[in-house]
Amino acid sequence: MQYESLMQYKSPVPQHGILNLTPLIDIVFLLLVFFMLTAHFVEEKQIALQLPTASTSEALSNEEVVTISIDQTGIYHLSGEPVHADVLQSRLKEIFTQSPKLILQLKADHQVSYEKVVHVLDSARIVGIDNMDIVTESE
Repeated sequence: MQYESLMQYKSPVPQHGILNLTPLIDIVFLLLVFFMLTAHFVEEKQIALQLPTASTSEALSNEEVVTISIDQTGIYHLSGEPVHADVLQSRLKEIFTQSPKLILQLKADHQVSYEKVVHVLDSARIVGIDNMDIVTESE
């Protein structure tokens, strides 16, 4: 019986349970800052090229295309992703065996060596790509 009286003991001072939210808000802000700093924001992949000009250039229709770009430094980009020259032919073969009706577009900066352009043309010919387009800017 003595234990029951201890359990029913009430404090003479009224206590109100107030939850302190300050540490919780600090943690939420720290998590927010952490995720903002570690998040990888998606950027559209574009390569800055100065295309050569041609007086007979035409706009391509809305058919499906695969684009190979060669930037000023001579790095190959297949649909916006950098690709090593040794892997270019095998990657083209993978893409064009799945969809042989695709059109291969070649975009090369006007300062790129002719050897880089010939490498792409040669790789496309070995793979058996018939639909190829060299992209230029109109004058």
